[in-house]
Amino acid sequence: MANIKILEQKRQEALDKANRMKQQIDKALNGQKFVLGGMLMKIAEDEPERIPQILADIEKHVTRKADISRLEGFKSELCSRVAGSSNQSDIGQNRAVYDDNIQSSLLDN
Repeated sequence: MANIKILEQKRQEALDKANRMKQQIDKALNGQKFVLGGMLMKIAEDEPERIPQILADIEKHVTRKADISRLEGFKSELCSRVAGSSNQSDIGQNRAVYDDNIQSSLLDN
């Protein structure tokens, strides 16, 4: 009986360790996604000629309904920039909404 309890305890310790490792991996991946998102935003800001491709990539690769809704402000900002009808304050307001959505998305995961 003692052997079974020891084995169960070791099993639980291994599961706990695996869960901690998974959390570390998830945290690292979320950090990478956050940095890549910021990079993409900077590319759109510095190289407006790439905006149509960025919008096409969003349409192609962002398929989850929750993710699509999180990117609506950003997509609107990009569309306005392509149309040339936005000004700096609009961009700042949209960026604030986008940043809030990103932060809440990371907290959800």
